[in-house]
Amino acid sequence: MIVQRRPDLETLLRHLEIVGFAVLTAWSVVGLYGTLGGYLAVNRQATLRFLLAILVIVFAHDVLVHVRERRLQQLPPDERYGFVDRTGRDVATGSPQTEG
Repeated sequence: MIVQRRPDLETLLRHLEIVGFAVLTAWSVVGLYGTLGGYLAVNRQATLRFLLAILVIVFAHDVLVHVRERRLQQLPPDERYGFVDRTGRDVATGSPQTEG
């Protein structure tokens, strides 16, 4: 049986951020080599659009991480670390279990 797992938004944005920085680095190296060698001329509008796209991706990931951290800080420690049952009862102080 094949189980397809949907990627969450944080994983997707993290991967986009890594790919964006890799492309930005490669683009910078090729652009520097081409400009110094006289093979390429820099197109300023395309450069600014590309840098803006990378900035938006990085900013979106940073905002998502910040919002999730703030939500976690607002939760009580029992809920934050998973000690509360889904029914709302405290797992550590729930109904006592008896033997036999």
